Order: sequence, then C-alpha cells, then structure tokens
Amino acid sequence: MTGSSSQEIKTVLHPVSHLAKAKAVYAALLGVVPQTDSSYYVGFEVGGQHIGLVPGGGPQGMTSPVAYWHVLDIEAKLAEVIAGGPP
Repeated sequence: MTGSSSQEIKTVLHPVSHLAKAKAVYAALLGVVPQTDSSYYVGFEVGGQHIGLVPGGGPQGMTSPVAYWHVLDIEAKLAEVIAGGPP
C-alpha cells in the first residue's frame, strides 16, 4: 500500500503451548535473547520486527499467529481502507 500513513507489519504474536520451550527455539532461530521475558509474554526484537510469544493464546485465545500492521495515523488509514484504497 502506498500512502503516508502506512508503515509495515512490525509485530507478529505467536500463541504457544509451552512458553519455555518456545522461547528456547525462537532464541536459537532468531539469534537473540528476549527483550521482554515474563510468564505471560516473551518478546524478541529483530531487525525492526517484534516477535511475541503468548502462552495459550493469551486472554484472546489466539489459535494462530496474528500480525499487526503499524500505521502513523489510524483515522486516516481507516478512511483510506473504507474508501477502497489510497486517495
């Protein structure tokens, strides 16, 4: 998408069934230690991307990864999407 309010997908959350095992696997795959490390969330920062591990899908009950597209102005982006594309 073009437009001044778009950035990119910068956050992807992954539901995991075993947080400690998933943390070890992702640390090995990504080559970094977690930036955030708690019993309810583990987050990694790699190349401007945030990878989050959520045990049991968290309170939202996620069953698959969820990607978050970051935007500078949510109101402008919402109007653009409703209108069917960039102005």
